Amino acid sequence: MPKIFVLLFSLILASTALLAQPEAPKGYHWEKVDALSDEFSKLDEDKWNYSLWNYTPPNIMMKSQANAENGKLCIKAELHDDTIRWMKTCRIMSKAQISYPMYTECRMKAADISAYNTYWLNNGNSRDRNEIDICENNANPTNPKTKHGLKDFPYIMQSNIHHAVDSVNLRSPSYASTRHLSKDNKNKDKNFHESYHTMGLYWEDDRKCHWFLDGEYVGFSSSKRPFTRELNIIFDLWSNSWDGFPTKESLKDDSRNTMYVDWIHTFKLMKD
Repeated sequence: MPKIFVLLFSLILASTALLAQPEAPKGYHWEKVDALSDEFSKLDEDKWNYSLWNYTPPNIMMKSQANAENGKLCIKAELHDDTIRWMKTCRIMSKAQISYPMYTECRMKAADISAYNTYWLNNGNSRDRNEIDICENNANPTNPKTKHGLKDFPYIMQSNIHHAVDSVNLRSPSYASTRHLSKDNKNKDKNFHESYHTMGLYWEDDRKCHWFLDGEYVGFSSSKRPFTRELNIIFDLWSNSWDGFPTKESLKDDSRNTMYVDWIHTFKLMKD
């Protein structure tokens, strides 16, 4: 397949959002991957697993905290009756795996609490893994010393590559802000909990990942090691001490404690 160093974009106007998809190179086309695409009319257990391994406290992953309602995947963070793991939440992982060249995008709205709303791909564990983080967003951090700052973090889509071998993890981070979107973009200057945002990944080859936000190309990362694994797609909601834990009052508030995914669409690059 020819390398694509300058991306050309075909803008597709949909009823819900403006999507950006890289133009397929000559002799290729994008083919939808049904096993990794969903409109979430239900939580389809033929496509998704509940992945319930735990991050550090106060998180505890529980099946009860994820379902599909009104055409949305809903992951809710609530108070749990435990003094150490007092935030119950969930993680959903695809049963199917995929490798490059591919493109995936989702339309997502963050919970308005101090927690990471994530859309990512992974295969492995903390010692050995290939991982691509499309979006990690904390829409309402409580730690004033968070590295991006309380005022900026809610607008930022953190993207990253993690490649760990024998516990040596090499990272390739990237950051995009809605404050840097073009002036006519309807989501310019909107944080991640006040509107739905469309975010995407074009995984081009064994090193390069290109990032999209609200119909615009916002940068790329290059892995410091070549990718060697097929990856699962994951959605989850979780908290950590770096950016501050959510207040217990926010976890009781159903108007702000839920992350929503409207849809996910995934494509594989195929020869004509």
